[in-house]
Order: sequence, then structure tokens, then C-alpha cells
Amino acid sequence: MSRVARSARVASRQRAEIITGAKTIQAAETGELFFFNYNAGAAIEVTLPPVQEGAYFRFQFMAQMSDNDAQIDIVASGSDTIKGTLVNLIYAGSSVNTSIGTNKDDGTDTKVRLTDDIHVGSYVELYCDGTNWQATGVIIGSGRDVGVFA
Repeated sequence: MSRVARSARVASRQRAEIITGAKTIQAAETGELFFFNYNAGAAIEVTLPPVQEGAYFRFQFMAQMSDNDAQIDIVASGSDTIKGTLVNLIYAGSSVNTSIGTNKDDGTDTKVRLTDDIHVGSYVELYCDGTNWQATGVIIGSGRDVGVFA
């Protein structure tokens, strides 16, 4: 039978995990999608594995983080660095114009810090070039400093 008439089918799915507290990611978890479901008045830390060329992770908010003291740090392992640019979209209300801010690394940063009032759908992706983690993302929140490099 010919395969021309068959619809395409993905044989596997991206593995997803919900993060509600501190997490140390293992190298074997590359390619995974991590959902943040966190809104408590404390900081949690997500630690990346050591740099390895081709490693990739996506972190996405599945619930709004609106507690003023809530903070998530995505931290590089050891002396590894995180480079890139994050776009911060400042949410001003449902019918109000949104303004844009960007946050770029300074070349020596070791973490991405995400702070209060981040909306559902915001994300950060990290790719490893073998030497550094390369970060990109869109953070929808209350200001230009809710997604920063540190």
C-alpha cells in the first residue's frame, strides 16, 4: 500500500515536566519542556547540567507568578556562562498598549532570574553551543526587569 495518502505522524512526544520547587536538571533530560507552576513567596533554583554541545531546554509558565516575593533562578553549572537576550513585554492591561524592553547578558552571567508578575505563556529557551548556554525568550510581565541575566 502506498504511503502517499497517509497523514504524517510524530512517533514520539516531547517529554514535559512541571516544576514547583528546586530542580537539578540531568544531562540526559536534554530536549525536555519544563513548565513553571510556582507562585510562592520565596526563591527556587533550577540548575542546568554542565555545558554539552547540542543540549536544549525550554522553560514556560503554565500559571501566573504574581507573588511579589516569588523568584526563579535558572543557574548554569559551575563556572559555565549564560549569554543571550530576553525580550520583556510589559503588560499594561487588556486594552492598553504594551511596551517592550530587552535585557542582554554582560558576557559573564551565570543565571537567568525571573521575578514576580510573569504571565502564562512566557518562556525562556536555552541552547548549548559546547562552551556557553545561549538564552532567548519572551517574558510577559509588569516591567522591564522581570526577566534578567545575573
